[in-house]
Amino acid sequence: MSGARSEAFVTASVPEAYDRLLVGPVFEPWARELVRRVAPAPGATVLDLACGPGTVARLVAERIGTAGRVVACDISPAMLAVASAVPGVPGAAPIEYVESSADALPVADAACDVVVCQQGLQFFPDRPAALNEMRRALRDGGTVALAVWAVERPLGLFGPIGETVRDCGVPEPYPRAFEPDSYALGAPALRDLLAGGGWRDVTVELVELECVWATRDAVLGTVFGTPFGPLIAGLTPVEHERFTGMLAERLGAAGDGEVRVRTAAHIASATR
Repeated sequence: MSGARSEAFVTASVPEAYDRLLVGPVFEPWARELVRRVAPAPGATVLDLACGPGTVARLVAERIGTAGRVVACDISPAMLAVASAVPGVPGAAPIEYVESSADALPVADAACDVVVCQQGLQFFPDRPAALNEMRRALRDGGTVALAVWAVERPLGLFGPIGETVRDCGVPEPYPRAFEPDSYALGAPALRDLLAGGGWRDVTVELVELECVWATRDAVLGTVFGTPFGPLIAGLTPVEHERFTGMLAERLGAAGDGEVRVRTAAHIASATR
C-alpha cells in the first residue's frame, strides 16, 4: 500500500472492522477465485503479499497442507495482529506473519513456488519494484497471481462509499481517496507491468462477482472497515443519517432485505 493509505489501517478499529464486515462478503469470495486459479500444489512454499487480515494466506495454507509453508506480509502491524490472532486449522500449513513493505520482502532468493497478492498492487508506491521483489522471491518456473479492481468497471462497493463520503463534506483521509481510478488498474497497464518486468506467460482475466449482504444495515456498516470509518464515526447524528440515506440509495439498499453489489477485478498470472 502507499504510505499515506496504509497509515489509515494502523488504527486498530479499522482492521478489526475490515475483517469482521468486509472479508466475508467481499474479500473471501475473491480470495477463493484467486487461489483456485493459481492452484498451489501440496507442500508448496507460498508468499502472500499485502496479506491484510490473512484471508488468502489461510485459504492457501489449507490447500497446500502441513508439508507446505506460507509467509504472509503486510505493512500494517494492526492488520497483522488481526491475522495472527486467528487460530490455525488441522491439516493446514503454518503461516508466518511478517511486517514488510512490498519492495523489501523478507524471503531469500528463489525461496517460493507461488506469490499471491490480492488487491495490493494498485496501492504500492513503486509497482515495478514490488514486482521485481516478487520475481526475486520465486524459483524459476514459479507463478505470481494478482488481483486488482478493474478500472474498466464501476468500483463495486467502494465507489459509492467514496462518493457519498465526499458529497457529505468529509475530508480526504489520504491523497486521492475520492478518486476511483486510484483503487484500480486497467488490463493494458497490468499486462505492461508484468511483460516489462520480464515475466513470461502473462494472462489477465476480467472476472465479475456479486457480493451479498443479508441486510441493509450490514452493507451500510462496511464503511467502518475502510479508512473512512473513523471519519464517519465522528459525524453528528443528523450528518450520519444523511450519509446512510445517500449510501443506501447508491447501493440499492432501500428496504431491509438482501443487498447485492456487483464487483469486477482483473486476475493476472505470470511465470518467472
